[in-house]
Amino acid sequence: MTEVNTIDQTENKIDGFEQAQLILSHLPAEHHQLKPWLRWSADIFKDQTWQEQLNQMMTIAYARMALRNGILSQHPRSYHNEIHINDLLTRIIYCAERFSDKLTPNGLAILSFFAASHDLRQNEPRNNLNPDSLVGANEKASYLEALRIINLTGTCTLWTEHHLLLLKTMIEGSTFGSGGKRSKNFFQGNLAKHLLNQLKLPNKNDEQLVLLGCDIDTANVSLAIDEFAQSAIDIYDELISHQKVEISAHQFFSQQQNTYFFKQQQFNANITKVLFEPKKQDNTEKLLALSEHINQLDKNLPATQIKAEFLNKAHNLAYQ
Repeated sequence: MTEVNTIDQTENKIDGFEQAQLILSHLPAEHHQLKPWLRWSADIFKDQTWQEQLNQMMTIAYARMALRNGILSQHPRSYHNEIHINDLLTRIIYCAERFSDKLTPNGLAILSFFAASHDLRQNEPRNNLNPDSLVGANEKASYLEALRIINLTGTCTLWTEHHLLLLKTMIEGSTFGSGGKRSKNFFQGNLAKHLLNQLKLPNKNDEQLVLLGCDIDTANVSLAIDEFAQSAIDIYDELISHQKVEISAHQFFSQQQNTYFFKQQQFNANITKVLFEPKKQDNTEKLLALSEHINQLDKNLPATQIKAEFLNKAHNLAYQ
């Protein structure tokens, strides 16, 4: 069985900051890369001794994501790619601008590197050696790769033992789904809350930071309904093309969207409850109408037509 910490060709090709820069130079000129985050972080982290090292870690992770799963990959993923990193970083900046008194430079740095590294691995075999583990094999492997990236930049004062624990809990806590099928334990949605209950961190601010990281990962529910619909299509396409999931487009865009929106996804951090939960609630009636529209269609319609109907209906709902 392949171990989850196996170093692959992408790691071998991008084993430092200079190699990462070279890889990113092949992106189209209009590609945002990390530029918005770098402009923001230049001010936020200007007084931190670890700023340059953090920039290097972010660049390495971003380049690996683009090469392994994104626009530079021979087998690109439609959702878990470098654009997903940009989406999360945008949400982090949004939170930081509105809750500057609640988020420290250390916390924002950990959140940023979580955004860049939590989905690095997407094709790991299940951990059959420990079938009761709730943490997904992809998440375990992503954290191990994140550690290797940290080590590439040398000694960095940001990564204390405690901060590494927070990063580990964020990445492993981003395991999404229901633990009921694999364990006597049960969780619905992100695993973070369950893991935090086991850790019992004495500082509630640390708990909030972990919850915030995992909340922004599923905050697509708070997007405009047509943007949410496009993200759902991207997820479906990746499930079919890369994970070979046997689910019909009709079921995914009707029943499964209801399950995700109402039963699985939830905001647990105080900040996301203020900033993102109201936007999710604004989408409630539109999501119900969207999934019901698909439910009324012929179940045997081809996936391309189902997706077109889903997106067209979402566009109509967005302007009502």
